[in-house]
Amino acid sequence: MPHKDTHRDEARQSGTYDVYIEIDCDCQELLDAVGLDYELSKDDDTQNEVCISLDAGEWEDFQADANFNYTNEQDIGAILLNAELGEYTTKVTIYKPNGDKVTFE
Repeated sequence: MPHKDTHRDEARQSGTYDVYIEIDCDCQELLDAVGLDYELSKDDDTQNEVCISLDAGEWEDFQADANFNYTNEQDIGAILLNAELGEYTTKVTIYKPNGDKVTFE
């Protein structure tokens, strides 16, 4: 039976661009210090996962800062969170409202 991708369905239903950022558990105190909500990654128990939901305008602003021809997961973490957390970012998965999924590892 195929794995149901609930994150993809959530982005479609909400019309948002949902960006899931996986960050090494070693920097959990940094996440707490900046007040970000996170949960343990379902795929990797050494990673915490932060979800940032962007509306269409915020997505356009984000794209202006992140040249997808050259960016990587750490750049995206730095843009959406901060530079220090960007250094600990190990994976970013973006779920778009049209159903597309883009992953940086």
